[in-house]
Parts: sequence; structure tokens; C-alpha cells
Amino acid sequence: MLSKLTVGFLLLATTAAIVACSNLGMTTGVNVGPNFPSKTLYATNTNQNAISVYSNGTAESKLGGGPAYEIGGANTTLDGPQYVAFDRRQNLWVTNYDFSTQKALLIEFAALATGNVDPLNSAVLPGRPRGIAFTPRGPSPLPSSSVPPAPAIMAVADVDSTDVYPSRILLFVSGATSPYQSIGGPKPGLKLPGGIAIDRSGHVYVANIQGATVEQFALPTPTASPKPTPTPKPTPTPKPTPTPSSTPSASPSPSPSPTASPVNISPRFTITAKNGMITPIGVALDSSGNIYIVDQGRRGASCSSSGAPAILVFPPYNKRIPYTKPIREIQGCKTSLNQPTDIKLNSAGVTYVADSTPGGKGVIYIFPAGANGNVAPTNYTSPGAVTGIGIIP
Repeated sequence: MLSKLTVGFLLLATTAAIVACSNLGMTTGVNVGPNFPSKTLYATNTNQNAISVYSNGTAESKLGGGPAYEIGGANTTLDGPQYVAFDRRQNLWVTNYDFSTQKALLIEFAALATGNVDPLNSAVLPGRPRGIAFTPRGPSPLPSSSVPPAPAIMAVADVDSTDVYPSRILLFVSGATSPYQSIGGPKPGLKLPGGIAIDRSGHVYVANIQGATVEQFALPTPTASPKPTPTPKPTPTPKPTPTPSSTPSASPSPSPSPTASPVNISPRFTITAKNGMITPIGVALDSSGNIYIVDQGRRGASCSSSGAPAILVFPPYNKRIPYTKPIREIQGCKTSLNQPTDIKLNSAGVTYVADSTPGGKGVIYIFPAGANGNVAPTNYTSPGAVTGIGIIP
């Protein structure tokens, strides 16, 4: 059950002194690091129950290096972090799944948080969550306009084996205590949804892993915005230096909230295996609406074969021009793509891919804007396995 905590400290955007300060570790229960620049990269360190922060311009985060900061420790309740996304306040949201206990969590951290911090929000999810995305900030209505801004929507890919149609997309209104709706049933054709992206027109894209498709759906409009139920906030002593642990201390968790009956809708369009995909696992959009799909390819395929892992780029959908093949394709031995799991782009079109080396080490590959073919990336290294990545807008 999602619970919104009333923390006055969150008013970072209205307090210039707080935003500019780089030493806010003494704030009770919330440890906030430097004023990270835009394009700062976050990556889940799944097997060490932490989130790595790669901030451009720092010595630690130079290409080829490890993270400059980390979110981790018992207070964070991170337990198998999977995918990450930022809301419009730049707060960090993380999907978690513990394979041993099969416990699924959705956790929110304050913008700029680092170290062994308390989450702002926590929700128990009924299934096994993966990708997460928010509706991006669109153009604001004119001051004289009577049209209010559209509410922020968060989408989470989820698989609940106890449901008749286990694969679905959970939809939350910002500040809600439970999903207002979900997309599921026979018409969506979802089979193990993975990465998710949302465009400025309110369409959600999902990598349908076992279905070998990427599908686009129109987001159902919420009928009402549920109000969060405030709960008391613990005030442990913060630790400025994170100490990630593979077995964080257990803490009481609310029971999952019931989800409304799923919306059984067909996708607006589908990119299929006939368009060159084999195992799509992640999807992202650039500023022009081009669709980037990270494809794990065929298991056991060599880097020089057509079944090797790849990044496939498709143009924005045009119903008058059916999809045939990608307009660009990053594939080949020089790319070092091995078993990619997520993909993100920054505002300049630079492509980041969460992956692992053949030796099992976590890595984030970085391809320049417009990359195509068998091109070599630069990279960041990770102290553990990387599953999901996110970039501060």
C-alpha cells in the first residue's frame, strides 16, 4: 500500500540554499548528496542491494570508472532493485524483487538522496515488477487557461502468477495509494513485460519479452486522483557513507492494495519479430520520438551472427507506413553487447545500455548520438550486477 510521507525537507525546489548546498547529510532520516547535474546516471546494483550514481564531471565517474555515489544500506529497504525512473520532482522510484522471498516492493527516494537513507514512500506489489516509467513533463497551459495540467502517471510492468492474465501494466496517479487501473487481459497480448517508456502524448510502450514484440497502448484516463494516507516517519541517525548489504534488516510492510479490473485493450501498434526483433527486453524514446529497443537476441548466438544482441531504432509510428525494418541497428563484436537488460537516452541522444560482461561483471555501455552498425562504446563499470538504469532529465 503506497503511503505518502509529509516531509518538509522535500521542498528543495523552493529553497535555493538547500539545492545549492552539497553537505546535507545531517538532515534527519534523509541523506542528500551534491547538486547533481542533469544527465546524471543511476544504475541498480541488483545483487548488492544498492543503486550506483554516476555523476558527470566527478573523478570517480570518468568513462571507464565506477560510481561516484551510492544509495544502499538497511534503511533503504532495497532488496533486489530492478528498474528505476524519475518523477517530475526528480524523486527516484525503484522496483524491487527478492527472488528468495518473492517479495515485491516499489520504493521512492528524495531527489539527490545518497547513502543509507529512508525511503519517502513504499508500496508492496502483488507480483514481480520490472520496468517503470513516468509521463514526461509536457508544455504547461497558459496562465489564463482554464485547462489544468495533466496528472503525472506512473506505469509499472508486472507479472502476477496468481492472476488469470498474469502479465499486465500497473498504472498509478502521482500521490495515489494504489494503482488506479491496469492494462491486461487477452487483447493486449502481454507475455512477460519488461522495460517501459511513455511519450509526451500519453502512450505507453512496453517490451513484451516472451511475445517478441514492442507494443504501444493509450494510457487509460484516471477518473479520480486518490489521496495518500500520511503516516509517521522514522528518524534514524543517517550515515553519510553507504554500507550496502545483501541482507538488509526486515521492516514491517503493508499488504498489497487491490488493483482495479484491468482494461482489456488492444495495442495501437506493434513492432514484431518480422521487423527484426528476437528477445526485446527494454525500450526507450529520444526527443524526436524515435523508438530504441534493446534486444538480447538469440541465446548462445555469436557476436558476429544475425542473432546477436542489438539495439534497434525505429522511427515514430505512422499508420500509413508500416514498419519493415529498423532505420538503424547497433550490432556486432565491437559493440560488446552481451546480455543487455535496459536502455535509456539523455537529452542529447546519447544511448546508455545496462549489460554484463561475459565474465559476469556489471557494465553500462555508452553509444554516441546517431550510432549505427558495429561500433565500439565507452563504458562505466559497476561493483555488481546491473539490471536497470535511469537518467536525471
